[in-house]
Amino acid sequence: MVDWKQKLTSRKFWMVVVGAVFLVLNQGLNLGLDEETITAFIYLILGYVFAEGAADIVSRFKQD
Repeated sequence: MVDWKQKLTSRKFWMVVVGAVFLVLNQGLNLGLDEETITAFIYLILGYVFAEGAADIVSRFKQD
């Protein structure tokens, strides 16, 4: 069974949502941000998500 409360309170999930909304708003509203800024923002989000994922994996191995 899926634990929706845990999924909806995940910081990784909300970072990805913020990144997606940012991209959609930039395209839809033509915010005028250059491609380098957008790429840097996406890399920042991906780095955060991967680092948190790695920390989660390490903590699960320590529990076992």
